[in-house]
Amino acid sequence: MERGMTADQLLSALWRRKALVGAIAAAIFVLGAAIVMTRPSIYEASVVVRVEPQRPGEEMVQRTVSELIEQRLVTVRQELLARPVLQKAIEEMNLYPELVSDKGIEAAVEQMRKDLTVRVEGETAFELTYAGRDPQVVAQVANRLPAIFSEETLKIRQTQAARATDLFTEEMVAMGKAVSSWEMKISKFKVDHLGELPEQMEMNMRGLERISAQLQTKSEELRSAEARRSDLARARNAADSEAGRLEATESGLSRTLTQAKTQWTSDHPEVKRMERELGDISAQRKDAEGRMYAERNERTRVATLITNIQKDIVDLQKQAEAYQARLNNTPRWAQELAVMNRDYEIARTKYQSVVSRKVEAEIAQELEAKSAKSLFNVISPAGVPSSPARPDRMTGLLIAALVALALGVLTGTVLEMRDDSLRDGTEVRERITLPVLAVVPNMQGKTEKRILMPMAGSKNSVSSPTSLN
Repeated sequence: MERGMTADQLLSALWRRKALVGAIAAAIFVLGAAIVMTRPSIYEASVVVRVEPQRPGEEMVQRTVSELIEQRLVTVRQELLARPVLQKAIEEMNLYPELVSDKGIEAAVEQMRKDLTVRVEGETAFELTYAGRDPQVVAQVANRLPAIFSEETLKIRQTQAARATDLFTEEMVAMGKAVSSWEMKISKFKVDHLGELPEQMEMNMRGLERISAQLQTKSEELRSAEARRSDLARARNAADSEAGRLEATESGLSRTLTQAKTQWTSDHPEVKRMERELGDISAQRKDAEGRMYAERNERTRVATLITNIQKDIVDLQKQAEAYQARLNNTPRWAQELAVMNRDYEIARTKYQSVVSRKVEAEIAQELEAKSAKSLFNVISPAGVPSSPARPDRMTGLLIAALVALALGVLTGTVLEMRDDSLRDGTEVRERITLPVLAVVPNMQGKTEKRILMPMAGSKNSVSSPTSLN
């Protein structure tokens, strides 16, 4: 059964079992020391990398990669521990060959994640620590990983810049087609409504004014021609009457002359007089007929002139109506053309903006390529470690010694607490309720002083011992 113990009793019990406690402690210490001493040495190499700002480039041209390189420090640990970086390092430096051959690249990447430690230092730097068994390989990996990370980061940024350039190129082509489409629509609209466009309104007004002036002139000419025709119509009757009268007179005088010649000779004065009168009458008739023919031609000419003037007036009126129709349609076409021009200007402005952004994207892409080597600067390269970082063998041995001693003491204590043996009178009086009459010491074959412990006081009390010799 278990029982309680005081500190003195515990020390006495441990001293009685010192051999057992020492053996247990020694065995555990040897085991712990073996574990500590047989653990492989792990070397660590650290490198400090500074991220250089890109402010001058931003002042010269707007970058298409909006994320600042300094902002990548927020996720630098995740990016350094990402598979592309670690897999490239493993394949390039032939790390974990046994693990790769046995379990594949995924297991090697996972193990490398455990061996890497990334810590951000300030706002523009980070420290990378790699642990391994070979100090040379550890230093090489620590110095190579920042370069691989820089290459992957720059590859991503250059890909983003190239994607932005391609995007602007595609947008520029699309906007160029839209601008060309609007130009063709506007050109076709102007051809279809030629003469009715807003920019031709002033020309149409001047044309209408000119046609109105010509109409007025033609109207005056028409009135004059019609007046002339009226005059000629009135003169026609008189000319016809005079020519008929002279023709009748000439006919009557000719008959009289013929009768006179039958009565008189040709030299007769009466015949000569009549011949002279006939000649005069004939001349007058011819003159009257000439005037009649001239008036007839004039009437024909005036009639033709009136017809031509009337045709000109009709044509001028049609032209005036056409100009007026153009002026009437101009406001409607002006509104439609204004809408088309507005959309065209919007498309052209977008196109010019996209062209400008494309040029900036190309410049930004070139800057990304040129500034690739200056983004990451190793300010503290990793050296070959001269001593292992772990395990700490002295601390391990000390811990093993303390654990061994503690387990030895614990073992002795447990055994003592479970031991029911009675070793002195005090334990007898504490653990047995019966009266103690005497205590027989361990004689061990020698003459010992015999002690009697008679009853004294009550029946449960034990008096001081009395020698029996």
